[in-house]
Amino acid sequence: MEKKTPNQQFAYIPLAKIEPSDYQRTTNPSQVKNIVNNFDEAKLGTLTVSSRDGKISIIDGSHRLSALRALNYSRALCEILTGLTIEEEADYFRRQGEGKRALKPVDLFRAGIIAGDEKCIRINEIIKANSFQIGFSNKDFYQISAIHTLFAIVEEYGFETLDRTLFLIASTWAGIPKASCGDSLLGVAEFIHRYGMVNFDKRLSSSFHAIWYEYKEASARYSSKAREIFCRILVDYYNKGLGRNSRKRLKWER
Repeated sequence: MEKKTPNQQFAYIPLAKIEPSDYQRTTNPSQVKNIVNNFDEAKLGTLTVSSRDGKISIIDGSHRLSALRALNYSRALCEILTGLTIEEEADYFRRQGEGKRALKPVDLFRAGIIAGDEKCIRINEIIKANSFQIGFSNKDFYQISAIHTLFAIVEEYGFETLDRTLFLIASTWAGIPKASCGDSLLGVAEFIHRYGMVNFDKRLSSSFHAIWYEYKEASARYSSKAREIFCRILVDYYNKGLGRNSRKRLKWER
């Protein structure tokens, strides 16, 4: 996307008129509390907002905005940008911020979707199609916070493998939080890359806790890539109960 220089002006704006924007990072109550407890107006700086379609939306400074409201301020000095579409706002949001708190991968991913980034949009479609969503929690099976892992799977194996990975995890280990964490995603993606989908859900449906325990033990002993360790353990459990000469047995090769 070609960078666009927006029109800019500065003015005091009533806080009640400033609305949230879809691409913003999730507000951290602890950070807001810290700003309130250590408030120094001289260090406040300006909020960056966008004026578009009769609405004023926050681009940068959502935590400071929340702190100002908590302190009963009625207005704030703002840098007002005009002439941006919602996609350009989101792109501006994810590209600005030098010297400020780094954006989390989830923030960048969500902003990328609104900015029209094709890879972000495609990954998000796959996530939703398999009943998952992007989130900050790694304790909820249906929320995936391992954003870098999703991109790594696409880069290494392609979109189809990501789709199959999420499908198998959802159909095999639904509701088990660790089953949708980054290590599990990578391990299953490696398995699919090597062996396809075979009878994964039928042969491994009751084995996740044992697989995870063995994976953590093996990770502490070996220096191999996490996805290879996890995949090797998946193969071992897949082969349990199959005779040595069974055609259904999977063969592990480094």
